[in-house]
Amino acid sequence: MGEPDTVVPGPCPPEGCPAPTEIDCIEVTKVYDFCFQTDTETEPFTIPSSCGTIPVGSTATATVTAVTCSAQTISPISGSGGFANVTMLITVTEAITLTSPSGTTLCTFTGEFWYIKTVTLCAPPGVTINCSAPSTSVTAMLAPNASEVITTTMICLLTEATALVKLLVPTYGFCVPAPCVVLPTPPFTCPPSPLFPPQCTVAPPTSAALDS
Repeated sequence: MGEPDTVVPGPCPPEGCPAPTEIDCIEVTKVYDFCFQTDTETEPFTIPSSCGTIPVGSTATATVTAVTCSAQTISPISGSGGFANVTMLITVTEAITLTSPSGTTLCTFTGEFWYIKTVTLCAPPGVTINCSAPSTSVTAMLAPNASEVITTTMICLLTEATALVKLLVPTYGFCVPAPCVVLPTPPFTCPPSPLFPPQCTVAPPTSAALDS
């Protein structure tokens, strides 16, 4: 906890946050627009000859290993106040595994497909279009002639329009670090005790005692 007049990170108290003490110009990535959509794509993949003969009753599974996208065109919508139709190329890479009826892995190969999609975003000139796929789901099946694997892929695609900007923001000044929380350590005494050999505490023996 800081001093009573010190602002620290965390929720505002019930009576509300104090008034800012200054206005700063900061450089940040501003998100102009951000949306999500689920795309479903069905694609056939030819089984490579390296997989050999596929026994009857074999099965196929697949997982998405990568999703990339790139903006192809950004077409401003007249009179919309900065909105545009953004056309993107989405490329999906999958790992496909064939398994025999006995459960033995026959082979694993890589398949790739792409598709085009258009979304409407607040995208004034100067923004950058990015996308990511935080979740995917794939089902796979062998074609009846066992020459292809057909996958149906669901992709949760997040698309955003961003730009590096400088903003004026009300602040409470710079952040002041707090002491780090450290793990407890075993007891350590410095200097150790006793530091020196103990002093003699009795009178030295007499010469008679030494001669006896």
